[in-house]
Amino acid sequence: MNKVRTFTSTGMKLIHHPDVVRRIKTDRRASPISLQIAPTSKCNLRCDFCSNPKRQSHESLDFGEIITLMHKLKKRGLRTVEWTGGGDPTMYTQINAVIDAAALLGLEQGFITNGILLKDNLSEASLKALKWIRVSVNALEYVDKLDLPKFEGTLGFSYVNNDRTTQEVMFRIHEHVRRYRPKYVRIVTNCLATDEEQAVNNRILGDQVAQMGDPYFYQPKVFGRSKSCWWCYIKPFVLHDGFVYPCSSVVLNSDADGKFNEKYRWTTIDELPGKYEEIMIPFDSDSCDHCVFKEQNDLVDTILFPRMENFV
Repeated sequence: MNKVRTFTSTGMKLIHHPDVVRRIKTDRRASPISLQIAPTSKCNLRCDFCSNPKRQSHESLDFGEIITLMHKLKKRGLRTVEWTGGGDPTMYTQINAVIDAAALLGLEQGFITNGILLKDNLSEASLKALKWIRVSVNALEYVDKLDLPKFEGTLGFSYVNNDRTTQEVMFRIHEHVRRYRPKYVRIVTNCLATDEEQAVNNRILGDQVAQMGDPYFYQPKVFGRSKSCWWCYIKPFVLHDGFVYPCSSVVLNSDADGKFNEKYRWTTIDELPGKYEEIMIPFDSDSCDHCVFKEQNDLVDTILFPRMENFV
């Protein structure tokens, strides 16, 4: 099993949704497959590598707006919701209520968190409603251990290699892997590094992680610049400020200034459902120099504008 293609969002999973591909090709209209929601800017950690450190720390989405959005997008084909940061979603005061609402709509759900408040703040019903949870074990750079709840879905760990990485931290991670037996442990480099640093990190750290064996895997980060950005239609990202961004990686762009910069706003929560009734128009990606969805955008571009497609 290829863990990168299975457990990350940068694979070619769009091909498993032929109805969406067909609508794009014939009608030039999209359907949302997955919705990412960062419900709150509140967080109980201040990670050195945080890509959103200059955010307002008091923002939270309105409960009613989230429910209305999920209802409207479900009617337009939405399959899944990912609760993410951030912020850490465990600090959203109505997190159990929104998870319950998504479950009632029949939406599959994933959850990304640092894990510190997971056991205290998520109900048993919420845990049962989640298909997967990914815990950022960088929390072990700040706390000695994580007390994670029993979980029947797919549990995964993620770790960002950074200046706080030490043998002691790695030992703690290994101990938690033995205790909780996650399906995978994804290790990545600090995405705030320069392109040159990233290339070196991909080579060196990739070799190191390969020697660690299962369940560890390394996800290389290769940034590009898409000719046209279409991914906002397939997997829109709703931030705690009430705006929708084309993806969660716009915060990594060179001119983002440590936050989800206003120039990368695509639309609002209220206006998002209407985007699926209109002809697709690409988001202006000229400034997106740290795009991690270039291959996906190129795929959608070829669906919309096929060129000698019969010569496979």
